[in-house]
Amino acid sequence: MGLFDFFTGSKGDQKSIDRIKRRLTDQYRQTHERYEAMDELVKIGSAEALDALLERFTLRVSGPTVDEEEKQYCHDQLARFGLQATEPLKRFIATHDAVYFPLKALRAIAGDEVAVETLLLAIENADPGYHEGLDRLREIVSNLRDFKHPRVRDALAKLLTSRANEIRFYALDGLSGYPPEEVVEFYAQRLIDPAESQRVKALAWELALDLQLPMLPWADALRAVVPPQYRIDDKGQVCRA
Repeated sequence: MGLFDFFTGSKGDQKSIDRIKRRLTDQYRQTHERYEAMDELVKIGSAEALDALLERFTLRVSGPTVDEEEKQYCHDQLARFGLQATEPLKRFIATHDAVYFPLKALRAIAGDEVAVETLLLAIENADPGYHEGLDRLREIVSNLRDFKHPRVRDALAKLLTSRANEIRFYALDGLSGYPPEEVVEFYAQRLIDPAESQRVKALAWELALDLQLPMLPWADALRAVVPPQYRIDDKGQVCRA
């Protein structure tokens, strides 16, 4: 099969694609059978086939090394399609929680701006009020932290008002990668807020200490709530007691 055939392939009908996808997403199949299914979808090469190929990321098989290797292979095949894979990748990220490898492929193909935009749109459609929605939002926010971008910073700051404690925790951790003067207010707000959970506050105190955040404008309010293991110095920075 020539290179052109490899990328285009014959256009299989949806029933054929669905049959191949069932083999690909069957955790009880032999690993070589899932590799064969991936190769068949790559040979078909249509948008529908790429949608089916992406479903491999939703499956976990026994043996972390086998699972990781299959997903990496799937990622590599998608990346070889280049821009042709952009829309299937974006659709998948918008609706699934297993976004690490698809996002990695999208970032390599289309760049950070497209990847960030796709993640931010996915956040808007994730409802943390439900278990499935919380899992997806957690995965999105976890991956969002890998980007240093003004829009990502703003999105993480907005997520500090999420009703889900875990999402606020991830968002606060993600903000630690930005310049202190850009994020100090968010940390001060979490520490002062009486309704904030102890888990989030514990992270905020430790990060405020590690980052030496300049919290002088909030020093008095912080001294009123500082735990015994910390103190606020004359510069408004958190120190060990």
